[in-house]
Amino acid sequence: MAKQHKRVLVTGGAGFIGSNLVRLLCDAGYEVLVLDDLSSGFKRLVDKRAQFFEGSIADEKLLLRILSRVEVVFHLAATSTITYSMTHPRFYFENNFMNGVRLLEVMRKKGIKKLVYASSAASYDGKKRTPIAERDPIGPINPYGASKLAFEHVMSAYFNAFGIEGTALRFFNVYGPNDEQPNATRAIPMWLEAALAGKPVPYYWKGKQKRDYVFVEDVARAAMLAAEKSHGFSVYNVGSGTGHWMIDILREIERQLDIKLVLKDMGERAGDPKYAVADTQKVQKELGWKPKTDLEEGLRQTIRYYKKRFKKV
Repeated sequence: MAKQHKRVLVTGGAGFIGSNLVRLLCDAGYEVLVLDDLSSGFKRLVDKRAQFFEGSIADEKLLLRILSRVEVVFHLAATSTITYSMTHPRFYFENNFMNGVRLLEVMRKKGIKKLVYASSAASYDGKKRTPIAERDPIGPINPYGASKLAFEHVMSAYFNAFGIEGTALRFFNVYGPNDEQPNATRAIPMWLEAALAGKPVPYYWKGKQKRDYVFVEDVARAAMLAAEKSHGFSVYNVGSGTGHWMIDILREIERQLDIKLVLKDMGERAGDPKYAVADTQKVQKELGWKPKTDLEEGLRQTIRYYKKRFKKV
């Protein structure tokens, strides 16, 4: 159980994963502050029980003001579209890497000793077919993954030099309610938006990629468990541990919607690995975390959310 009234900050708390995490933190009795510049998040997604600040983690004066008495920082603010990173790499390193360093510097000044970070499975080299473990080779194949991994190294340095404990959670393919990415490029929201609008559903690589989809509430629970543990600097995979061919996920969506999807073959897409499935033994052993929601049930909840959003019955 969380301590009552523990004061925490969630950067990116108006985004997809962040807004789900904020809700669960509020449910658990935390005092939650949210910082988001709303570049890809939405204030309406933020739980009303949380205190919201609009702004950037690059704003040191704002950070110094709102980080008073904060015990834990959940750092989810980032630019997260892989395809955009292929055309604007410098922006990714500035936002995901350098702004993260600015956040750690303010934490150091304020004496805050715990950071839980939303890292990415894009840190790996994408070459291994079998489930990927934390000890397996890293070597990002796109600037997004490189920017996320680079900040992990900074976290390690800040723990060893300044005693700021850090947990980097390498998320695999997260899906679920509140994923309202502008100009959606993540597969499930992109597919559902097209399907519910009666449009052709775009897909890549003929659906022959194997992915590990993990429900957003499970991911939020992993972040909360990480905040309750003391373990120096650690890295954990957060995924379902089960791989699904993308074409099979499309067929499950088709089955649940009870419609015949018109698929639009978009060919290959730069920056995509062929396989990405998590080995979750470490996070199970050290954090006691396991996903609770399987893909069928997770898709059911996600589809319900999107039908409501698009006012579909």
